[in-house]
Amino acid sequence: MQGLILAAGMGTRLGERTKDIPKVMMDVEGKPLIMYALQRLYEQNVSETIIVVGYKKEYIMEKCGDHYKEMKLIYVINDRYETTNNVYSFYLATEQIHDDLLMVEGDLLFSKELLDRTVADKHDCNIVVSKYNRETMNGTVIKAENDEARALITKKFQGEGFDYDSAWKTVNIYYFEREFMKKFSRMLQLYVETGNLNNYYELVLGALIYYGDDDIRIVVVDENDWFEIDDEKDLLIAREHGAF
Repeated sequence: MQGLILAAGMGTRLGERTKDIPKVMMDVEGKPLIMYALQRLYEQNVSETIIVVGYKKEYIMEKCGDHYKEMKLIYVINDRYETTNNVYSFYLATEQIHDDLLMVEGDLLFSKELLDRTVADKHDCNIVVSKYNRETMNGTVIKAENDEARALITKKFQGEGFDYDSAWKTVNIYYFEREFMKKFSRMLQLYVETGNLNNYYELVLGALIYYGDDDIRIVVVDENDWFEIDDEKDLLIAREHGAF
């Protein structure tokens, strides 16, 4: 199994912390943020992890090197990080993907048990989600029937009166089975060739959910099992919950 970490962004909301370094390299309790994700992937016996870099890429490549313990690290460079979003970063990585894949975004802290559950029951695609909390969450959500994903709705389409009570918040951690990943890669290529590169890979996954031809499931985890670090408040919350 391979890993993928998307880490091309700038992290401007963290101010001085990311003025001179990439967001994933900021110090969190004595080590760079990305090291937490690398450790979790290593614990899942991932053989190699692809890291998509962009902003101050040399810093990540120099500090992380070509291995994390026995896990090989492969770098893919998104030189257009200032004008593109994660759909383009994911697309750039597809040439290096040849196996089942665990994908995580580089600004996450999460428990070992969360990834254990993500791969425990393998389907075409597993989407890690938590029950939507209106006070702390925003962004893409999933609607599901039992554990089968039925719709993916981005923030843009969550208008007034949207039913959040039946919504699941995406954690930005996914398992892709090898053959499904091939289909997803083709869809990413089509989107990049015809769409807006300053957009999100979730739109491509949402289309595959809509078509209904694949076994795409949700894996429900507690909201305190993961933390997305976007600003200082997020760091404080993660620290209070002992996420490090």
